[in-house]
Amino acid sequence: MKPDKLRNLLIELEGRVSRLERTYERSDHIAIPLAAVKAEVRRYLSKVDSLRAADVAALEKQIRDITIPDDQPNLANLVLGLKFGLNQLGPDELLESLPGQKTAAFQFRLDEDVLKVIDQPLRPSSREKEMAMAALEAAVEHGEYVISDLAATNSSPRLKEAFRQLQVTIAGYKNVVQVGVRAQICRRLVHGDIEELSPTMFSLLIGHIESVFSALAQFEDWRIYSKNAADLNIDAGSVERLTQSTAELVKQLRDEHLADISVINALDTASKWVQDSEVPDNRDVLSLTRSLENVWSVVSRVALGIGRDIVTDGRKRIAAAIVTALLSAGGIVPVLAKIPGGEWVETVYSYFKTAGEKPPGGI
Repeated sequence: MKPDKLRNLLIELEGRVSRLERTYERSDHIAIPLAAVKAEVRRYLSKVDSLRAADVAALEKQIRDITIPDDQPNLANLVLGLKFGLNQLGPDELLESLPGQKTAAFQFRLDEDVLKVIDQPLRPSSREKEMAMAALEAAVEHGEYVISDLAATNSSPRLKEAFRQLQVTIAGYKNVVQVGVRAQICRRLVHGDIEELSPTMFSLLIGHIESVFSALAQFEDWRIYSKNAADLNIDAGSVERLTQSTAELVKQLRDEHLADISVINALDTASKWVQDSEVPDNRDVLSLTRSLENVWSVVSRVALGIGRDIVTDGRKRIAAAIVTALLSAGGIVPVLAKIPGGEWVETVYSYFKTAGEKPPGGI
């Protein structure tokens, strides 16, 4: 990896550590070690051309020894990038660094020789389960009345369909992210049709949407997801590149029959959620980026494990073909690298590119 790439990784690492310092400035047991890490990173920045494997190993140990509730994996991902840049990272170590399926609009599984969408059941903790499920059940019950009252109005078909889809998603009792995204869509449409709605109907619809978000707030997965979305700092140009590259990926998956139709529809839907608003909500952007991360994760796991895992030839071939499609839609990767926790994709992408733009085992 060229020195400028290593320098960019170190700069990103310094910025992440600085943000963590501000977050934990009142916790000496975290803030002091973070300051030491930042000092080391700055020292390495002054000598990028002479950065050695031992330097990265020492930095990795410093980070590993800090007890950071949420961000330690993100720091570790940046260190993995440095290790790859110094030709330290092999397929086995890269394989071990891959995350599993993250909370997102969609999760995936490579089922024999077909990539499919899988369900995401609700997972409230035992501490929050009773209250969370009761709140969701109340939202489902109220939604039935809202759908009935809305059907009797002259509201736009699009608004009625949005609330119908929201109701179906809530009543399925799964996938908090999809519920949240559909509630956001409903809110945008209600405000867009405000002149066509009576004050009573407007209040009813907004009240229902707020009850849905109140129910979601009872689930830890949604609270963490919303916090991650709030922390996003991504420019409009990057969002546009992301949706364009996703469209390229979707077209290739469809044209070459590389995935089940549910996968193609899922990625297309998540991309349209982002495009449906002039100023995309960060939660919509995160729903798309996390879904793309999940695709990268599931196929990379098989592609990197070729030669050691007992998998069918069909599964090997489809994983290799989808990785090649992901490499072709390269505009996705720089955006994912800007998403906290998504840095690992750039490392995996670089590995496959270095391997000759095809994963181990070929196509």
